[in-house]
Amino acid sequence: MHATDVLKTVLPTLPRITVHGYWSRVVGLHLLKGPPPAAPSGGRPQPLWPGGSAVHGARYTPKGGFGSIYLASDPITALKEVVAVIETPYAPAFTLRTHPWAVFAVGGVLCEILDLADDVVQSALGTTLAELTGDWAITQAMGQVPPTQSLGQAAYDCKAILGFRYPSVKNLGKGIGLVVFADRLKDKPPSFLEVYDPYLGFSQRLP
Repeated sequence: MHATDVLKTVLPTLPRITVHGYWSRVVGLHLLKGPPPAAPSGGRPQPLWPGGSAVHGARYTPKGGFGSIYLASDPITALKEVVAVIETPYAPAFTLRTHPWAVFAVGGVLCEILDLADDVVQSALGTTLAELTGDWAITQAMGQVPPTQSLGQAAYDCKAILGFRYPSVKNLGKGIGLVVFADRLKDKPPSFLEVYDPYLGFSQRLP
């Protein structure tokens, strides 16, 4: 990965794409029993709440950084990304002892997305598939900033990019992930994300 000052110069010059949903999002059911942290008391659950990745850190989100919404191309990829499902060619399917999860279909349109699955984009950023799919959590736990988080911060800071389309690590070769810089949605019309749920009150639209 190029150094941060180089990334900030290169990122605004790269071609971006527009992508259309539906996508999948998986949220722990315990997080949907009420409004998210810092939301008004008595508010509704927010399946598109972007704060969790900033609190804990995520692949393209530095710990303590900006709010980000992570989506996947399909439900299986979304479940694998949160390790609610594990698949191996060497053993039969099995059930994990895990807390309950909710799977949402998220519609929308996202403009100004940088496609990190594109070899030309990877080359321009000075990165590789191996680096983009590396174990960011171990690097963060060692007190260092993973290269993917440096890339995410540089893209967020340049303000021209709404998020990334990237290869799923847990479903490599089959699934695609998306990360959206939540507070940039309002600046990139006609971009929006929407959860539709006519039954349990989980509907939400951003911006």
